[in-house]
Amino acid sequence: MGEQKQGQGFEGGRRSFLKGLLTGAGVAVALGMVPKKAAAQKKPGVPDPILYRRTEEAEKYYRTLYR
Repeated sequence: MGEQKQGQGFEGGRRSFLKGLLTGAGVAVALGMVPKKAAAQKKPGVPDPILYRRTEEAEKYYRTLYR
């Protein structure tokens, strides 16, 4: 399976390398041509969720970190 004939030298390796390179380029082009799915649209009037609120406890905690 992985054997090369005596007279081939490096040609068999070069050909398989080029074949793999061209195949990879073809796959990349084909995947680039696939249309992207629509991104989720933000609904109007819906605010972003608040992930962090500055509270007195949080301020005290962070002040102790930087002493």
